[in-house]
Amino acid sequence: MSTIKKNIEGISASNDAILLETFVRDRYLPFIREHKKSWRTDERYLTGHILPHLGPYPLKEISEETLRTWLCTLELSGLSRSSCCRLFWLVKYMLNCAVRRGLLENDDAFRNMVFSREKKRAPELLSAEEFLRLLHILDEYAERPSAQAIRLILLTGAGKSEILSARWEDVQLKDAVLAATSAFTGRRRLIPLNAEAVRLIRSLPRREQVPWLFASSSGRRLSSVFHTWNLIRMRLGRPDLRLQDLRYSFAGFLMNMGVNKSSLKFMLGSYSVRTLELVQEVYTTEVNHA
Repeated sequence: MSTIKKNIEGISASNDAILLETFVRDRYLPFIREHKKSWRTDERYLTGHILPHLGPYPLKEISEETLRTWLCTLELSGLSRSSCCRLFWLVKYMLNCAVRRGLLENDDAFRNMVFSREKKRAPELLSAEEFLRLLHILDEYAERPSAQAIRLILLTGAGKSEILSARWEDVQLKDAVLAATSAFTGRRRLIPLNAEAVRLIRSLPRREQVPWLFASSSGRRLSSVFHTWNLIRMRLGRPDLRLQDLRYSFAGFLMNMGVNKSSLKFMLGSYSVRTLELVQEVYTTEVNHA
């Protein structure tokens, strides 16, 4: 009898004993085989790099420390950081699936952990002058849905995926909120809309049978804004500026207005306190050298 089968039979009414390999075998793989075209890729990743290391762990014992040790092992084995990044987000997605299915009480143990293709670098913030210049440049590309999406990211501090996935049914202009869904956790959160953001959304064209706020000419959901963003940041004179830095800048502006880190974390939806501390450090340094 295999290890997995023994564990399946030994699971009590409580979910405490469920192993990651059990969850993958009984829940995750059957689901993606039916709903995900690229399920064979997930299965290959699981077999080659995830289950040999993390499979024997009970779901409730997989923590940020566990994941960091696993990723370090993968990098030492010669796997590229880009590949490690794909594997990490697959695991985090699976763990959040376990939370949504009630097999994990919450995501406290791994919620704040992130892993990127590049080594984490310090946040870069826009100055007040650059913020205004960026708005003027965006005005010149106002006919592009991608430019309007970038403007809404700048005005709300929302994530790119939250904005590009937004539907008209998610908008409540009367209450000045946008109900956004995280691409990684599937969680919904309310994004406050300031007056400029409300004005922007009111100005967007609304087409029949197109549910997206930002859509291509064919009516498909806008999936990328990179081409427009690259043009804009080059004109701004900040070729290395990332869309993520617009969120950092938004956080920095709110800090300047006296909003505390706890409130910012709630408003931005996903940032760890440490990330916000880095934003504050960069902001304070730039203000002192201005």
